[in-house]
Amino acid sequence: MKVLTERDSFLSNYEVLQHLQNIKKKYNWSFNPNDEKFMKNKKNKHHFTGCGINLEIITRDVLSCLENNESSLIQSTKSFKQLMEFLNQFELMKVEKLQIVNSLPRSLVVLYALVEECEDRFGEETSESIIEKINELFPIQEEEEEEAGEGEEDAEINE
Repeated sequence: MKVLTERDSFLSNYEVLQHLQNIKKKYNWSFNPNDEKFMKNKKNKHHFTGCGINLEIITRDVLSCLENNESSLIQSTKSFKQLMEFLNQFELMKVEKLQIVNSLPRSLVVLYALVEECEDRFGEETSESIIEKINELFPIQEEEEEEAGEGEEDAEINE
């Protein structure tokens, strides 16, 4: 097997997700009943492309994996660009930026695991600013719902 073109850049999970969603849209594939509701013309649905059913199966499987991943919290290209511009301020390697974008760390422990010698290179304040920026751009709604649920449980216990 011969490599025709060497990899010259990395793709984040978000970029792969966007690309696969465009392929899905291009071929009018529906992978669940909700997709079919939004399709305007079901007769135009293409099951088999020039690549065969394998492309559809791989697209479906990878999309389902990526949609249940941290990178699915990235809802717009604007917020993705803002995060990348923020990370470019620091002397991070491309791989470290990629890992941060893909996992969106919410704690210093996770960030330290992703960035080599993070504590020595950046210090705690800089590391916390990265975490704060991620929380600002990509807030987690589940935590708010869990906290509200805990508050209701506490009220029930007190009664």
